[in-house]
Amino acid sequence: MSHTDLIVLGVGFAMLVHLAIGVPLFIVLGLGSLGMIVSAGVYSPSVLGDVPFSALNNWALLAMPLFILTGDIISSGRIARQLVRLGQAIVGWITGGLGMATIMGCFFFAGTSGSNSADTVAIGKIMVPSMVESGYSKPYAAGLAAAGGCLGIIVPPSLIFIIYGVVSSTSVGDLFLGGVLPGVLMAGVMCIANYLVCRCSSWGARERTAFRLSEVGRAAWAARYGLGAPAVILGGIYSGLFTPTEAASVAVAYCLFVEIFLTKGLKAREVPKLLVRSGSIAGIIGPVIAFSVLFAEVLAVLRIPDRLATGLLSMASGYVSGVLLIAVLLLLVGCFIETIAALIIISPILQPIAQGLGINSVHFGVFVVCALTVGFITPPVGINLFAASAITGEPYMRIASRVWPLCLALVLAVLIIGFVPWISTWFM
Repeated sequence: MSHTDLIVLGVGFAMLVHLAIGVPLFIVLGLGSLGMIVSAGVYSPSVLGDVPFSALNNWALLAMPLFILTGDIISSGRIARQLVRLGQAIVGWITGGLGMATIMGCFFFAGTSGSNSADTVAIGKIMVPSMVESGYSKPYAAGLAAAGGCLGIIVPPSLIFIIYGVVSSTSVGDLFLGGVLPGVLMAGVMCIANYLVCRCSSWGARERTAFRLSEVGRAAWAARYGLGAPAVILGGIYSGLFTPTEAASVAVAYCLFVEIFLTKGLKAREVPKLLVRSGSIAGIIGPVIAFSVLFAEVLAVLRIPDRLATGLLSMASGYVSGVLLIAVLLLLVGCFIETIAALIIISPILQPIAQGLGINSVHFGVFVVCALTVGFITPPVGINLFAASAITGEPYMRIASRVWPLCLALVLAVLIIGFVPWISTWFM
């Protein structure tokens, strides 16, 4: 083991300790980066300012605060509740139906928010209290909201697909369409996992209600504006009216108009408060992204991801083993590096390997994003776990200890997506 490897392991252990005692994630990432820079003698400490600034000074990232604002508008008005009601009408009659409704609510909400954290916060605020009242353990209920929030960057429109398209020169529109069926698959396997949890453990609840087709119809009609948002956004993108990044602004305008003038779930005087609140959330996520990019860049200079990828993929003897090893690598990276930073550093390494295996660029992009999405609910980074902890007051690690069935379900979905290209390329 080289001197550099020992430094990385030592700094990594120190970062885990700091996370365990509650140091904010962006500080841990910044201090970890500084520790590696000083100990390994790479770069200059001045990059602590330059790289994070450059990371946030990106046109594509302009969509982030706008999608967060969209999610806040919806959660403060009536659209989110209407979408949750639709989810309850569709799956509420099954054992564990309230948990499934949480996942379905996240699925429908993802079509307007484009953000995993907004998905987790908006649906979690509505559904976690109801689940706890119905008999779900609070940590598991929070875990359901966190896991469902993973759909926020798979179901189009998606902030991460926009960023991946920019980084890899892949059509963002094709990535959006490629994410539709994987989103359905991931929602489906999580619903099945929740059903099994509710049948076999004390974490969930076995509540059941009668299925009524008329209620599904009424709920779908009530949720028409929320369901119409993806059609407006994607229709505008594919007709050339606006770019995917500009779609975030359209989403804000559409949701504001609907909530203020149609559903009347929001008053104009409440908008400044939403701007402040959304700005605060973006202010929390922004430093995490900035220092994640710095951390990823330091690791890249030390050639840690390159050596890891080369070591794993040198064992591949064909398509099946290649896809399996790529999945393992992405799942490991997603645990430790924020998704945007992971995309920036991992994509250039893996793309040539994917081309050598004959993997379509859109299929590979969807596969990469879906695999990294699992990292939203796995320690130590697990951004959705932090978001769920913030809205429920449950400790981060307690939620993480209850979310593993949903995590396993997502891993299964990722493998299916990797081995069945048609799921991502059905429109081509």
